[in-house]
Amino acid sequence: MFKINFVSSEIYVQGSKKRYGFKYKFNRGLNIITGQNSSGKSSVLSCIYYNLGMEQLLGMSTSKLSLLDKCLTSEFIYKDTTYSVTQSIIRLEIENDKGDIALLERYAVSPVDGDKSVITIYENGKNKKYYIHSHQDHLHKRGFYTWLQSFIGIELPTDNETNKKTLYLQNLFSVCFIEQTKGWSDFMSQMPSFNIKDAKRKLVEYLLSLDCLDDDINKDKLTNERALIINDWNQAVKNFECVDSTLSYKVNGLSCKFEKSRVDSLINLQLKINIESEWVDVNTAKRNIERYLKKLKADNRKKEKRKDLSSLSERRKELKLQLLKLNRIKLSLERDYTTEKFKIDNYIINLSRLEEERLNIIGARKVDELLSELSDSESCPLCDSTITIKSLDKEITLNDYESSIKFIDSKISMIKSYLCSFNGYEEDYLKNSCYYESLIYEIRNEIDNIDRDLNSNADNTLCRSKIYAELVNDNLLTKINFLLEKFDLFKIHINDLNTKVVNIDKKIKEIKQFFNNDDKKIVEFQRVFRKYLSDFKYTSNQIDRVNINNKKPFKVFPSVFNVSAGSAQPIRLASSASDFIRAEWAFYLALMEISKIHPGVLIFDEPGQHAMSLDSMVRLLEKAEKIKDRQLIFAISKLSRGYDQDKVKQKITINELTHTLTSYKEIEIDSDSQKLVSEL
Repeated sequence: MFKINFVSSEIYVQGSKKRYGFKYKFNRGLNIITGQNSSGKSSVLSCIYYNLGMEQLLGMSTSKLSLLDKCLTSEFIYKDTTYSVTQSIIRLEIENDKGDIALLERYAVSPVDGDKSVITIYENGKNKKYYIHSHQDHLHKRGFYTWLQSFIGIELPTDNETNKKTLYLQNLFSVCFIEQTKGWSDFMSQMPSFNIKDAKRKLVEYLLSLDCLDDDINKDKLTNERALIINDWNQAVKNFECVDSTLSYKVNGLSCKFEKSRVDSLINLQLKINIESEWVDVNTAKRNIERYLKKLKADNRKKEKRKDLSSLSERRKELKLQLLKLNRIKLSLERDYTTEKFKIDNYIINLSRLEEERLNIIGARKVDELLSELSDSESCPLCDSTITIKSLDKEITLNDYESSIKFIDSKISMIKSYLCSFNGYEEDYLKNSCYYESLIYEIRNEIDNIDRDLNSNADNTLCRSKIYAELVNDNLLTKINFLLEKFDLFKIHINDLNTKVVNIDKKIKEIKQFFNNDDKKIVEFQRVFRKYLSDFKYTSNQIDRVNINNKKPFKVFPSVFNVSAGSAQPIRLASSASDFIRAEWAFYLALMEISKIHPGVLIFDEPGQHAMSLDSMVRLLEKAEKIKDRQLIFAISKLSRGYDQDKVKQKITINELTHTLTSYKEIEIDSDSQKLVSEL
């Protein structure tokens, strides 16, 4: 939790040494910034957004020059004279609940490129620069958002496995900063999603400390894991279909696409093979072939006779030598592959380390403090040599940064190139390994056949067709045995994958979207929200029909039950324009009141939208004034449109709105009849 002590600007102009700008202090509790229309109230708030890195909540890209008012970035008029801005600095002092104070300084206009991407923090008599709106600015130790989270004591939810944020500070501050132009169009209308699924719902669940936030994250993780397993299952089926293209076979009762089965049921799958246009169980086919082959071999052996064995003996010696040579080649292949794999594993570790060091140098370059980064290290990030920094007075140029980054990039490029080439090497190894295994298998078969011939006799009447039939069936039996071996492994593999899916589905089913404890928190949030609705004179629906839902599709957001439709609809669609603004007041105030991890600051820019009634605006300020332990900053015009209790349009003055208040701070920005910027 934190509060804003003051916001200021310091502006330098062309042709003058005078300084211009403003400085406004804020108290804890209710603060009201007031002034005529277009006097600069929103510009003060935009400076707060800017120095907290929350430009996206203004609905603008962080690269747009129009993010801040032109009086801060290009020109302004003071006492009928137009001044051109040459340099502009925004300062914001914030204080956390421990009493620590930090001054945040950021350039709005600077002659130096890149200054707008750096925020300087003055804290405890020291200053340090942090980069913003760049890679890992929420995680890196020199990233501004990393510092801000630590300072205000915010611990954003993260994925335990990937360590990635599931919400960011820009998401969180969308319930704290409500800007004028689009901020009142819907709840958290200016929130950047960062491709986070259901970011608004997750944010409210986080602020209410609901257990279901972790459950939803776990459910998403399990769903992704399930999808990966199913992909593995489908690929395993395709791979098994390609085990032997010379055989026609199918797994009985197995779909080509994943279908969940009972645990261990896939172990009992049956394999069928097409024999002479008839689908036969593979084990039956194997037994039939074995019986036929046994009979065929016995018949052929009866007709064998002794013959000249010298040529067979010579051939056997040649085959033995060839087998020895092939085994050596295969062993050498395996040894080389193992060595290469070990090198690749080390390269992967080094690649991760180099990429981390590259980020460190980039971060240091952004804040221009490379020597400070290196002074914290005991060894060089590139070569592990011991570092001794004798002086921090040496100027580090942009070329020094670039040469270091280029050196690391060359190392990273070399390693990635090597890793890429390894993929081709691995494919070649697998192909060569299979090739030599096949050759070794054939040579061993030929040696076995020679041994059989050396120990047998062949009759001149031995029929070639029977010899051929023996070879064909022997080969077929070998293929079937190999297929059965692969089938057994295939069944075990897909059965394990199916079991994993069954277990994941069970976990997903067991994950409740909310617990009893969550229900109690949501009911309490609903109670506070309804109370504020009643205080603000919401009349579009009966208050007791406005609910904070504990189930989707409108979970943790207000909806109204439509009796005629028999279903709920969002409160925005079920309310008048002015009543929806009242609902937004109630929602943001109730959330700040009930949340234990709310940042503690709430900014409303022109909350009296859609010609709000005087009574409702007075009640808003009265309720806000009673919140003493948080900080509320409202920007309200001195004169605005509204209507009275009889629905008659009238002009409302700031004095009419605040006449019942006793404990608040009013900040009048045009008391000198000038606009925001004055001479300092």
